[in-house]
Amino acid sequence: MKIEPSTRISTPGPIHVEDRGDDRLFVSQETGGWWVCDDQLVKSLMETMMARGTDGVSLQEVAEQIDSTSEQVWEVARPLFDKGVLAVETRVRSTSSARPLGMLPISPKTGTHNGYPALGVFHVHNWCNLACSYCYTMEAGIVRQTMTLERMIRGIDQLFELPTRRVNVEFHGGEPTMAMKLIKDATAHAQRRSEQTGKPVDFSIQTNGYLLTEDTCEFFLRNSFSVRVSLDGTQETHDEFRRNHAGRGSYLGVVKGIRRLQEAGLEVHAVCVVHNGNKQLIKEMYDSMAGLKVTSIRFLPVFESGSAGNEDWLDGDTWFQVYTGLLQHVLERAKTGEQLPPLANLTAGEIGSLRSFKREYMCMRNPCGAGTNMVAIDTNGDLYPCEEMVGKPEFILGNIDTDDLKQCLDASPLMGQLRARHVDEIEDCRVCPWKQMCHGGCVHKSYTHFKVLDRESEHCAYYKRIYRELIWMEREAPGTWQILSPSPAVA
Repeated sequence: MKIEPSTRISTPGPIHVEDRGDDRLFVSQETGGWWVCDDQLVKSLMETMMARGTDGVSLQEVAEQIDSTSEQVWEVARPLFDKGVLAVETRVRSTSSARPLGMLPISPKTGTHNGYPALGVFHVHNWCNLACSYCYTMEAGIVRQTMTLERMIRGIDQLFELPTRRVNVEFHGGEPTMAMKLIKDATAHAQRRSEQTGKPVDFSIQTNGYLLTEDTCEFFLRNSFSVRVSLDGTQETHDEFRRNHAGRGSYLGVVKGIRRLQEAGLEVHAVCVVHNGNKQLIKEMYDSMAGLKVTSIRFLPVFESGSAGNEDWLDGDTWFQVYTGLLQHVLERAKTGEQLPPLANLTAGEIGSLRSFKREYMCMRNPCGAGTNMVAIDTNGDLYPCEEMVGKPEFILGNIDTDDLKQCLDASPLMGQLRARHVDEIEDCRVCPWKQMCHGGCVHKSYTHFKVLDRESEHCAYYKRIYRELIWMEREAPGTWQILSPSPAVA
């Protein structure tokens, strides 16, 4: 792009501004770009630009207004352009789903919006050796069902036939390790398909870790499984809500399983559910799991589904207070130089949205990953865009026994609705300065809360606060993000 004194710069839409001390934060509502600084020349430039808005002004005109030169103005404006806060000759950097006002977006060179899902989540059966009080997949009185191997093979074959670069097969339940023969046979088939097609395959599993055998752990290691284990912190907080069918706590059995996985040479990623019953103990829960030397910890706020009701749910403001308290706790512990497990999932996704215009986390972009990054297959073969949607008839795309997966993804009216969902079409989102960060949040959780697809996140209040808080935390203590969620380049 050739830059001359006559080159026009402008804002790509409304700019949100806030001050802390001498620092000023600028956030572009339309691009997801932001910049924070204490430089007076930048502040003067932005004041001029916000006054002119999307109409723009030449570098020379700005220079005359702020008593500078066009070269100096461009030197200051260039990083603001790179961050999507300013546009140059109607060109602007932005997230790939942004719609900057009257601008030609320059999206990330490497997009993260897949046309078809690489991840297939198989609900191998619908029963479990535990009876957690807030489980969203288990319901009382259901008839036990197990997915047939033929059904799993058909699903795996159709995943390999999709135009994707690789395939990820994930096993879910119920508790999937109660069907290890099925998992082993399906894994062997996926390995053969990988060899036949030349398309790499990865495997993952979500397990409660309860009653794992050495043979199972060795199988996971041989096939390079990514293993996530549900663990709710301390023995007290875990056993209160995660019990076996005899009513006894499962903590000791889960920890035994974690140790067994680690002894086999596997990394263990802990998944912890937070709700009104344990929110005040979240720091102790983190410390306990960190003491087990897990590789990462993801905290998930419970949502209203399955056995969880409104009494368990945390509203956005409450979740913000609980979670930012945890972030500060982790940062305080890190000051000693101790190596601590990073916070995966939500924190990684939020910091990732601030680090670049790419949106690696499928739940924080438009369209989300439902049906584009992920597809789920229930025990009876029903196809769903997202694992969390399993069991809700309104989200069925078809059935793997009778339907072609690609055709379901291409022709389903539901997929059309999911692809069309955009923050600019949601009334409470379109004027929010943080809309290009969360992109309206998880569509399924929003639907569960509001009963419609075109609504804001049920944790909207959380998102409106967490992004600015993370920006200021990194500004006040550089390196904060790397502690909380190491970037792949330096991890």
